[in-house]
Amino acid sequence: MNPSIRRSLLMFVIAIAFAGQSPVVSAVETITFNSKDDDLVNGVPKPVRTVKGRILVEAQDGGLMLQSDDGRIWTVQPEQIIERSSDDQAFTPLTDNEIADRIRKELPPGFEIYQTAHYVIAYDANEAYVKQVGLLFEQLYKGFYAYWRNQRWRLPEPEFPLVAIVFDSKNDFLKYASAEVGDTANAVIGYYHIAGNRMVTYNVPNLNRNVSTIIHEATHQLAYNCGLQTRFADNPMWVSEGLALFFEAPDFKSASRWRGIGNVNEFNLQRWKAYVPLRGRDSLVTLISDDKRFRSPETASDAYGESWALTYYLLKTHRKEYVDYLKRLSEGKPMRKMTARERIELFEEVFGDPIAKIDQGFLTYMRRYVGG
Repeated sequence: MNPSIRRSLLMFVIAIAFAGQSPVVSAVETITFNSKDDDLVNGVPKPVRTVKGRILVEAQDGGLMLQSDDGRIWTVQPEQIIERSSDDQAFTPLTDNEIADRIRKELPPGFEIYQTAHYVIAYDANEAYVKQVGLLFEQLYKGFYAYWRNQRWRLPEPEFPLVAIVFDSKNDFLKYASAEVGDTANAVIGYYHIAGNRMVTYNVPNLNRNVSTIIHEATHQLAYNCGLQTRFADNPMWVSEGLALFFEAPDFKSASRWRGIGNVNEFNLQRWKAYVPLRGRDSLVTLISDDKRFRSPETASDAYGESWALTYYLLKTHRKEYVDYLKRLSEGKPMRKMTARERIELFEEVFGDPIAKIDQGFLTYMRRYVGG
């Protein structure tokens, strides 16, 4: 299962548990609670945790969504809570050095820290490889902010340090990743963990061949840390994945194999071309109204291809409206779900036409200018 599919299923289950919740603005709280089985420190289960942070959401049944000072979001069910207290201290995110110290305590011995201008990278891999990854992260950071600035959207800097973990071997990566993403770890070289707020990867033998994946997941991390998207809000998967696919397109003329934001993504263009002859008239409706197509192995590839194509089309032809659409979505609150009808209505409202007319323009543009 793709990490994004697993994230979507997790969010759906949590959303049910937090139905009827309300956002909370209060003092910093200290929560002691029973951990889940997959909560590991140095590979060892940690049965009880004490976390200090701010409450993002409190459900009617007493369940909490708590954000700690390293940016992690903890979902705590009422039966897990052992003790709870509050104080009047201001919530203060960790600094780069403070989060580096915390990571050293969480990871097995032997991990080093490499810091760039905007990233804290924990690694036990080859230092030269880590520096290549760090360079990619910084290229993305610069390009990402420049791109949205050019769209007249000045995004804030991340509130929390951007953290990445780079393992030396695939086996070590799998041991760590399987606790967070399950069997999906076997099928990926990296992922962004939306709850932990960290990018995780390993020393891939040929980095150049996997640049797209690293940029893709790092784009998710940036989007969720700069205000473009809100973690655990209703972020349609076609938007999240379409954006990451838009930014990931490789540039094989560049030494780093990545440079051109918004280039045609050839891999996903081929996905799109293969899907077009089979595409039903309601395809855009099903893509936008819910995330079911991403959750099924039978339809996920087509959904990814169409998400890239739709994002590419909108950013090339309806850029202002698309940015307005992202801004509307970014105002979403954690665990607040839109209905399928609300998703369609918002899309039609922002882009100014019925979805059938938008679909017609989309198909015409892709056929005429891109080859799909």
